[in-house]
Amino acid sequence: MSELAQASWADLQEFSNTINDWPSYELIHAPERGAIMLRGRISGQGAAFPLGECSVVRCTLCDAMGYSGVAYVMGGQEEHALWAARWDALLQNPAGRDHLWNTVILVLRTRRLAREGQRANKTTATQVQFFSMESMRT
Repeated sequence: MSELAQASWADLQEFSNTINDWPSYELIHAPERGAIMLRGRISGQGAAFPLGECSVVRCTLCDAMGYSGVAYVMGGQEEHALWAARWDALLQNPAGRDHLWNTVILVLRTRRLAREGQRANKTTATQVQFFSMESMRT
């Protein structure tokens, strides 16, 4: 589910077009917008503190084969949450799970890792090294 929620909307649409026979579905919770509280830790350690709020869209559905799909997607794209939930339900079916995992989820993971690597490189290139007089003495 994480890869579907973090995938770009364009990537999700691209792979959705490769499925010929999507099962029909019934919405349990239609895509709806809300907010969640983000929590952070200084340097990834220590006690968690409230960092701020983030908008999310959630969606829950049940497809014609009886599989449930759930999605929480950051941002405000309701269609993204709906399709992520449809993918989640489709991946619950053991019949095609391995094929979909290898042809869709692993590709989405590779693309996400590439985006994260580019972002990390850009961040590192613009990082400012702060120092104080005390740190210069040691």
